[in-house]
Amino acid sequence: MKRHIFLPLLTYPDATSETMIANAVALAHHMQATLTVCAVAITVPDVSNALSSLIIDTGKMARDAEALSRKRASVLTQRAVNQAKGALVDVRTREIRVEEPFVVEALAEASRAYDLVVLESAGLSRPVVEAVLFGSGRPLMLFPPAPFGGRMDHVAIAWDGSRAAARAAHDAAAFLERASRVCLISVIDEKPIKYETGEYLIENLMKSGVMAEAVQVQARGELVGEVLQSKAFEARADLLVMGGFGHSRLREFVLGGATQAVLTSITLPVLLSH
Repeated sequence: MKRHIFLPLLTYPDATSETMIANAVALAHHMQATLTVCAVAITVPDVSNALSSLIIDTGKMARDAEALSRKRASVLTQRAVNQAKGALVDVRTREIRVEEPFVVEALAEASRAYDLVVLESAGLSRPVVEAVLFGSGRPLMLFPPAPFGGRMDHVAIAWDGSRAAARAAHDAAAFLERASRVCLISVIDEKPIKYETGEYLIENLMKSGVMAEAVQVQARGELVGEVLQSKAFEARADLLVMGGFGHSRLREFVLGGATQAVLTSITLPVLLSH
């Protein structure tokens, strides 16, 4: 069955980069998937009053922000369409018009119709990343701010035997099917690991014709998320798959250590699933 990838195009306060658009197109080409690009055009609620208008023209600032967002939405959409067509990728376009405070909720909801959401790991997009990861019910792939070729022949899975790890491995099925090599990376000195399930997963992958192996590492007090990325990078993995841990507390996310490290800084594409 054909896969469907969703790329939100952020327009305010900063815009989605050209590199991210190119990475999304390359990924869709590799997976032979459709690519839906969704431009987010913001509106800014009028909060001006007589006193504030004497100091600063908030109405004009709001109009300027909306105009900038609309212009960026148009430019980014056209850029994505041109690149996708050049790569023979089936591309579709959407636009969301939403008040600026509600962008994260709107994108989490819009993501639910697709197989995979792709975003770049940038500081200002962090609220969007968290909203999509924990609110969309869909796997999220984060890209570092660097060009990526699209091919994912070697996949690393962060494995601790947990429900979240199993969920992530399942959600990465489209990549595992295309991989020539898979390695399960387990950090063995951070918490107890259930090795049996990992061995069964490797057995199933091998029976499906995928070369798979288990790799054990020690964190030695370092952040688990950084250790996992470092080992995956050392093994020349094209993609790291891992479960996303977190829960909502008074609308603020409390993140697991590995998830926190990955959302803070990544060195290779990471597929997160919650």
